[in-house]
Amino acid sequence: MTQRTERFPKALLAPLLALVAGLAAAQAGPDVASVDLPVTRLVLFTSGVGYFEREGVVSGEQELVLSVPRAEMDDLLQSLVLQDLDGGRVTPVRYTSQAPLGRLLEGYSLDLRGDVTLPSLLAQARGEQVVLEGATPLTGALLGVEEQRTAEGEPRAFVTLATAEGVRRVPLAEVSAVRFADPALNAELAAALATIAAHRDAHSATVRLRFEGEGERRVRVGYVREMPVWKSSYRLVLGEAGAATLQGWAIVDNPTDEELVDVQLSFVAGQPVSFVTSLYEPVWAQRPRVATEATGGVVPDLDPGRFLAAPAPAMEATMDAAARAAPQLSGAGVAAQAQGATTGVSFAYHVTDPVTIGRHESTLVPIVVTEVEARSLSLYQAGTSTTHPFHAVRLVNDTGLHLAAGTVTLFDAGGFAGNARLPDLLPGDDRLLAYALDLGLGVSVEGESEPTRVAAVALRGATLETTLLSRLVTRVNVAVHGDEGRFLVVELPAQGGYQVAAPAPRPPAAGERLRFGVAVVGADGAVPDDPDVPTHLVCRPGGACVLEVVLERLDSRSVAVANVAASDLAFYLENVELSAQDRATLERVVALQRELAEAERAVEATQARIDAIFREQERVRANLATLPRDSDLYRRYVADLDAQEDELVALRAELEERRAAHDELRRRLDELVAGIGR
Repeated sequence: MTQRTERFPKALLAPLLALVAGLAAAQAGPDVASVDLPVTRLVLFTSGVGYFEREGVVSGEQELVLSVPRAEMDDLLQSLVLQDLDGGRVTPVRYTSQAPLGRLLEGYSLDLRGDVTLPSLLAQARGEQVVLEGATPLTGALLGVEEQRTAEGEPRAFVTLATAEGVRRVPLAEVSAVRFADPALNAELAAALATIAAHRDAHSATVRLRFEGEGERRVRVGYVREMPVWKSSYRLVLGEAGAATLQGWAIVDNPTDEELVDVQLSFVAGQPVSFVTSLYEPVWAQRPRVATEATGGVVPDLDPGRFLAAPAPAMEATMDAAARAAPQLSGAGVAAQAQGATTGVSFAYHVTDPVTIGRHESTLVPIVVTEVEARSLSLYQAGTSTTHPFHAVRLVNDTGLHLAAGTVTLFDAGGFAGNARLPDLLPGDDRLLAYALDLGLGVSVEGESEPTRVAAVALRGATLETTLLSRLVTRVNVAVHGDEGRFLVVELPAQGGYQVAAPAPRPPAAGERLRFGVAVVGADGAVPDDPDVPTHLVCRPGGACVLEVVLERLDSRSVAVANVAASDLAFYLENVELSAQDRATLERVVALQRELAEAERAVEATQARIDAIFREQERVRANLATLPRDSDLYRRYVADLDAQEDELVALRAELEERRAAHDELRRRLDELVAGIGR
């Protein structure tokens, strides 16, 4: 504050304020009558947006001014629909720019980006004709502005003018008002000041919608903006014989600063795709800066020709198309409490009685009151339930309405019964709603997996295809307390690749879960059932009640027959059911494999004897080198070497024969394997 007083004395405030006031009056020009178009229709979606529609009557040329939060501008710019319905015209929409203030002010000849004072402003206008009002009014061309300090150190500013009487130097403290003689300069300064004022509010932008035409006309403005998701809440009163009364309410929040008075309200139970595009923030391309060539010549590329752009559609045609599409957001109006309308992929509830919601208020609107089918049962969900199942109802949506997802509060003859969650429920569909623990039943689950075994073997050419069987066994133990009959639905998780082998019939699936039915017989002896889940087990009072679920999975493995060990083939021959042809073929393969194995062992034994003789001869020769030639031991070793040489000759012949026999068996086995399936 001290710095501002030093640079800009209070004595100079009066002429600057007078200059600004004069500019504002000159810039205002003829007024355009404003019009207030209230919100007449609001359509809320579960995707987090709302469609606002304003409607009213304008006369002649009028302008609607909207103050829009800057965070909502992108939604408005990508969804705005304007209609002047009785022969009028919608002019281009104007709105506060999102560009930085400094960039907005760059285009003005007078720089207002900094802390502007009257001396600094006048210094930028050198050469301009100005009028100084004071004790002695002066008119002339502005030569300059200078600042001096008094003997006491106070700043003083002087302005120098070239007047018709000569050059005059006037203290600014004696000037009461300053005016520019050029109207264009006044208008530009006023526009710059208006830009600064509009940019001061960082939270909202001003959108101006102007309608031009003759006489009174109906106009409509529609746009989408972010809104809290409307929520649904239901009350379900359980009756006798599977009947119930359903009451549904919609919860609406109005987070805006505008009071919504007598608005036609609609709720859409669907999820249209909604996203935000950055349209409000200006985007500048990064362009390279090229230095100016002082010398030399550059030959430009040949002009390839002008590309003709497609003509832009007329404003009226665009608005008409948008207006025709807009009704799809809401559909036909129906009764407030119980009816709705399908709109393409969505379902809408339309409240025919106008609704008023105050700014930053919420309201609860009834949308459904109808009779529905709700059959009582018990539900056990493995991994979710405890040792007791849940009390549940099978709610059948036979209302013809799309019931939006929400919470359900259930009541029975005893009053409050519990809470449940309802997903989106299309007409004709049904869901199980669990709302309380059923203490009259106890449930425990035991599971085990059996060792994988070979279920089948078959030859596919020279390949042996083995089918492996894996089994998972789950036992559900049900303990009945009391004599009340009920139908118990047991949900067990489905296992990838496994099929239900028992019990029969095949259970229905609900997502990633399998549903099995257990009928618990009560004191009246009646066996309860369910129309959607078959009965897999009947539990009677006083008896053991175990539901055994067997899941099986078959996996195939293919291996070349030549690479399968004889012991494995022999196992298949003894323990697996085979076709007669495959059995005969595998028996021949096993027989040859066994002969080949015997031949290999014979070759190895003969070779081992030969190797042993060679090692013995090396030992004997080493000993002979140390003995006298006439000694008895020497003569004995020589005799042993002669005998070993004779044995080696026989062993070498035997080895050749055995190798030949082995090779012949190998050839026969290879031919047999190669010929399988031909």
